[in-house]
Amino acid sequence: MYANGGFESHGVAYLSNYRPSFATYLLVFADPGEPSTLLVGLNNHLQYAAERAVVDDLRPLLPDPPRRVADRLDGADVSQVGVAGYDARYGLSLPHDHYRALAARYDLVDVTVDYARVVATLSEPELSRVRRAASALDAAMAGLERTLEPGRTERELVETLRDAGGDADVSTTFLSTAPMTGAEPGEPLPWKRTPADRTVASGDVVTTEVSASYRGYAAQIHRPYAVGSPPTRTYRDLYAVVEATLEGMVDAVGPGATTAAVADAMAPILDSRFVGYDVALHGYGGWYGPPHVGDPDAAYWPGIDDPATEGWTFEPGEVLVVQPNAVTPDERHGLQLGTTVVVTAEGAEPLQAYPRAFVEA
Repeated sequence: MYANGGFESHGVAYLSNYRPSFATYLLVFADPGEPSTLLVGLNNHLQYAAERAVVDDLRPLLPDPPRRVADRLDGADVSQVGVAGYDARYGLSLPHDHYRALAARYDLVDVTVDYARVVATLSEPELSRVRRAASALDAAMAGLERTLEPGRTERELVETLRDAGGDADVSTTFLSTAPMTGAEPGEPLPWKRTPADRTVASGDVVTTEVSASYRGYAAQIHRPYAVGSPPTRTYRDLYAVVEATLEGMVDAVGPGATTAAVADAMAPILDSRFVGYDVALHGYGGWYGPPHVGDPDAAYWPGIDDPATEGWTFEPGEVLVVQPNAVTPDERHGLQLGTTVVVTAEGAEPLQAYPRAFVEA
């Protein structure tokens, strides 16, 4: 299993408790007598990795990563190797040079989808951490609502969110502010990683996508806010469409349900004058992963056509973010509404208590 920081580190972190920031391999053997091995890409990180990892056999990956991997595999007399890449949607896996060198020596089998299926279902201790993160988001969004007023900057609002999270890490915060009337294309969309010094004004819309994690397990929430005046007609229509879509998608999720059924629940957006922009449902909790459901006509992520998502059926213990979003075709208006749910025997249980509403601040 290969990781290289950021989202790519989730697979290795799940099994090792070490979240790498540079190229790292985790080798897990079918023979229970062979200990797992963590090959750490930065030699000066070995001490830190040893403090964090639940793997006892730690080795440096440099200066020749394929050779270091091969040395360990040959020591265990391995001929077939299952490769768990990062994302089956985009075919993200080993670096090209690494793959070429290893494929010349071993029978490589892609197990990315199989591994995603295994880690998607969380245990009760894991779910308790997700719930803790979801509760922190309730506090963060309530803190944002209390302080949201004309004159605040996006940067100040992001800091408010992070400070209100308590013992959870409110670290992934997408927040944008824009006038509800007269915005530039793309201006009101929430997917802006770096907050700006733009000052919030009366008549603005604030769009959010906020994540929090507690001891490695995460939840996410999305709410729109109208500042100083009620939502305009276009924003009321946008909200009605995404709210109906959210309710339909949550109702469609349950044990044995398929991604195709959940995709059908996107009808309120698909039949409207608006279009989906971002993915409308994705796996979460211990990592960001499949399944992914979106508008088939969206420019960002179309439909459910990827190797992991097509044919996916939901099982109890899965954590999902349901986040339908809609924008006008000219991208001058848009919002997102979402919540984290856990699949139970009865269906999808939303984990956030913060009101599901177009909040007027």
